[in-house]
Amino acid sequence: MDFRRIEMIFIAIFIALDIYLFASLKGSQTITSTAITSGSQTSQIMKALKDDQISVKKLSKRRMDGYYLASRQKDQTLLETASAKLTGQTVSFDKARMTLTSELDKPLTYKKGNQSLAVAAFMKEPDNVIQAEDYRYSHALSSDQQVVYVQKVPGGQIMDEHGQLIFTLEDGQISHYTQTYTNKIQVLREKESTKVTAQDAVIDLYTDNEIPNNSRIMWVKLGYSALLDANSSTVYVPAWQVAIENKNSKSVVVKRINAFTGALMKNRSEI
Repeated sequence: MDFRRIEMIFIAIFIALDIYLFASLKGSQTITSTAITSGSQTSQIMKALKDDQISVKKLSKRRMDGYYLASRQKDQTLLETASAKLTGQTVSFDKARMTLTSELDKPLTYKKGNQSLAVAAFMKEPDNVIQAEDYRYSHALSSDQQVVYVQKVPGGQIMDEHGQLIFTLEDGQISHYTQTYTNKIQVLREKESTKVTAQDAVIDLYTDNEIPNNSRIMWVKLGYSALLDANSSTVYVPAWQVAIENKNSKSVVVKRINAFTGALMKNRSEI
């Protein structure tokens, strides 16, 4: 292995990351809530949320810890190469979206309310799911339509499209799942405190008109999301994931706020 080459790649990532962070601080992606929102301003904003029929439970004001993480794009071949070892299913791999899709030869069956148990049992069997031990069940992201697992990484889990295992539920059966996986994740910097709390994240979204009236904040979770691509690598940061439900349509959208800077982060489909 050419360690000198790897060292140079990560030096380039550091430089690109520093340039990005400097540009963010000079531009619109600045630390807003934690820097300028006083206690009285926070109280006024929380009252404004209520006036706009936005329901939200008490939010944490605690700052968390996290890393800057990175993975090289050339290392993201594990799902494609390991898929040949899977049994009892037909798989395909989308190279553009780095996503494995599986159709089970024999669908899993489950009783209502026990779908997560059926999936857990399936994942324990060898040759059913690639790197199954690297995922954990996400109650927040799961629903009546799907069971979702998220990939474990140093300091937490990935909560965007780069590290998820999604089982589709349909009429008491599970016959289909999709998988993304980020391989060989490296820690770029020592652990540091986030600048933005869960409460700050919701305030940022509200003041940026990202939360519509007559909606409900279902949950706020901290997880890693992709920040940028640099030198054929992807950088990840801890981000507050905020689930917003429309009270009328019951549709749910998840917005992400960079926990280090307070910047709104786009989903892969929005880029």
